[in-house]
Amino acid sequence: MATRLLVLGSTGRIGRFLRRAWETPPEDLVPLWHGRNVGVPWDMLVEPFPGGRADVVLNLAGVTDRTGRLSDNVPLGLAGCHAAEAAGARHVFLLSSGAVYGSARTCDLLETDGPAPDHPYGQAKLAMERAALGWAETARPGLTLLRLGNVAGADALLGTVRPPDQPVILDPVPGGGGPVRTYIGPLTLARVLERLVWLAAQGTELPRVLNLGAPPAVDMADLLDAAGLAWRWGPRREGVIPRVALGLERLQALCPLPADAARPATLVAEWRTLS
Repeated sequence: MATRLLVLGSTGRIGRFLRRAWETPPEDLVPLWHGRNVGVPWDMLVEPFPGGRADVVLNLAGVTDRTGRLSDNVPLGLAGCHAAEAAGARHVFLLSSGAVYGSARTCDLLETDGPAPDHPYGQAKLAMERAALGWAETARPGLTLLRLGNVAGADALLGTVRPPDQPVILDPVPGGGGPVRTYIGPLTLARVLERLVWLAAQGTELPRVLNLGAPPAVDMADLLDAAGLAWRWGPRREGVIPRVALGLERLQALCPLPADAARPATLVAEWRTLS
C-alpha cells in the first residue's frame, strides 16, 4: 500500500523543489501538499489541523529572519507535530538546520555534539527542536529532527537572483579557496526523503536527530565555477568561517548516497533540472 505523506510548508524553496521532483511520485508514495494556494489549506499559526489521514508527516514549515518572525519556528514546528497526531501518522520528520551546532568547531559536526548556535536563526531552530522533543516524550508518533545543510538552488549562493553584471562576492579563507560547506542537490534530497519516509512507514526505528546533506563538504568557489556564475574574491576580513561540515555517517547507514552526489557539477545539474 502506498504511503500517504503530508508535506507541510510546501510552498517554500525546498517544498517547490520537492513538488517538481514528485510531479510523478514513486508508486509507493502519495504526497499530500500543504501551503498557501496549494493542496491542503491551513494556517498553521492560527487554526487547528483541519483533518485528514497521513502515514508520515514531513514538516518543512519555518521562517528565517528574511521571511518572518524567528520566534514563529516553535509554534510552526509544534503544529506539525500535533498534525501528525491528529492524522494518525506513524512518524513526523521536522526540518531543522545545521545552524543549531554553531560555527566555532572545525571538525565534522555530529548528531551527538551539543548544540551551540551563535546566530539568531540557529537559536530559533534549537528552540523549535527542544519544544518538539518535549512533545515527543508523551506523543505516539515517532520524531526525527532533520538538521539540513545547504540545498543547491535553495541557498543564498545559487538561489539568489542577481543582475547579470553583478558578480557574487566570495570571502577568501586563510590558506586559500573559499568557504567550505555541506550541500545536497534537490533531486538527491528528494530521493533521501523518499527512503526515510519508506523506512518510517515500515516501522523502522529511526534516530531522533539526523544530519542531512551529501559528503564531502564543498568549496563554494568550486560550486560557483560549476554553475558558470560570475564571481570574484572580496577583501580579506576577520570572522570568516572557513569550514562548516556535517558528519553524515548516520545518514549513509540508512540511505547510502552515490559517490558523486556532492560533486559541484552534480549539485548544479540537479538544481537546474528542477528550476
